[in-house]
Amino acid sequence: MKKLIIRVVGVLFLVGFLIYLFYSPRLKFDVLENPNKGNKVNRSEQVNKSNNHAENPKPKEGVGTWVGKDIKVLTSKFGQADRVYPFRDGYKNYVFKDKNSYYIVSTKREEIVSVYATGEKVNVSPLKIGQHSAEIFNHTSINPEPSFKVDGKKYEFELSDEDLKTQTLIKYGDIYAQVYSDQQSKKVLSVRFLTKEMLADIEPYQLNSNSTSEEHNKRPVEQNPNQLISLYEVTNEMRKLKGLKPLKINSDLAHIASNNLYEATSNGSDSVEFTEDALRGQLDKNHVTYKTTAQNVGYAFNDVPTLIHSWMNSDIHRSRLLNSKYDEMGGDVMRDYYSLIFLEK
Repeated sequence: MKKLIIRVVGVLFLVGFLIYLFYSPRLKFDVLENPNKGNKVNRSEQVNKSNNHAENPKPKEGVGTWVGKDIKVLTSKFGQADRVYPFRDGYKNYVFKDKNSYYIVSTKREEIVSVYATGEKVNVSPLKIGQHSAEIFNHTSINPEPSFKVDGKKYEFELSDEDLKTQTLIKYGDIYAQVYSDQQSKKVLSVRFLTKEMLADIEPYQLNSNSTSEEHNKRPVEQNPNQLISLYEVTNEMRKLKGLKPLKINSDLAHIASNNLYEATSNGSDSVEFTEDALRGQLDKNHVTYKTTAQNVGYAFNDVPTLIHSWMNSDIHRSRLLNSKYDEMGGDVMRDYYSLIFLEK
């Protein structure tokens, strides 16, 4: 009799659970918000003790040597850029790419102020793509609380434990390098060399209470569409490094992502939701056939590389970005939100 009661209870529990799954609130896609926007920095004391503040010499070769040069040096070397577009605050971005290298080069008044580089063949000396992160910590001076002045303003950044593991900042001479690493494999995925002025503008790390966040001009109309293209390109660069097939761009998905972002951000609510039900409904409404689908959403990131690498180091977002079953993607950039929909045909 006791066993029968246990079986009945078990069946009732299973039925109840299935009913809950069917009628429960819709599955939400987590919005990954930039963790360095307004949160208190979490860093262990061991980090401060294990890193000295000795000077790292400026790179003598590789893309780090491009910083400070005229953009004509690169157009003479590579030819015309694949894309050129204005970025906020008077910057201009140049995108150069081939089979084994990908660069986003930022300039101001024709001078190179930042180079983001990824791909198997890029020279990011003294670092290497695929290098183990431990080698960098063992042989490089890293200051988790870098500070400097730009136009009389003092900037004091604080790197969290997460920053040090996934996007550590290294000073080489008078320039900086953001080293984007994969927390799972502990290997370098990409590097961005940049000036202190560019670092102050993009604010990739938490500013302490003594610093003032930079005021930014309105974005040029060309910025968001080009950020979207960069979103596609850097996504496929990360997949390529992991030996995965590139995703094709689906314009129907991009249209749906645009509508999705508009509806989610235009309701006047402080709480923005992106749900599986809403996404599936829009796919069905637009007669898009699919087996499975998912969506990544990011918020308050000042640039695409930082967003993508944050997705790479978030388990749920990484599982979508690097999922081998997906064939296509489509997205949009709107009102500080980035959306990328994945589809299995």
